[in-house]
Amino acid sequence: MGSLAENLEPPFYAAILNDNDLGLEDETHIGPTDEMVSLALRQPGFMGLETTRDDQGHWVAISYWRDKSDIEAWRSKGDSKIAKRFHNVRLQDACALRISRVDEKLRPDTSLKANLPAIPNSSLWTIGALLLAAFPAIAGLLGHE
Repeated sequence: MGSLAENLEPPFYAAILNDNDLGLEDETHIGPTDEMVSLALRQPGFMGLETTRDDQGHWVAISYWRDKSDIEAWRSKGDSKIAKRFHNVRLQDACALRISRVDEKLRPDTSLKANLPAIPNSSLWTIGALLLAAFPAIAGLLGHE
């Protein structure tokens, strides 16, 4: 059985979400990513969700959306909810969110690896080592090595 993404018909969007290392949790041990995942389930345009852990054991959530405007509505609502729940913390400070448009049907035999690094080594620290560490886990979730 393949991943959810393999069974969706393009075009669609993937929103890759994980907590930044702020250690935010409320009294019920809910973090910002948990709040965003709960909110996604009730949003128009939401097509499904998959989760995994990165190399450091942090949760990564990949949600799938019909179009970018649906993600923007989710992000806007989530920013408000995060600020209320976590004492005026902004969504962009609490979570790393990457959005990708998927135009072709995903196939298990297709490699996601590039021949050359897309980001020069000198830039790796500026975009966040944690986000980069999540890519192998996400590729594995999608059935790629």
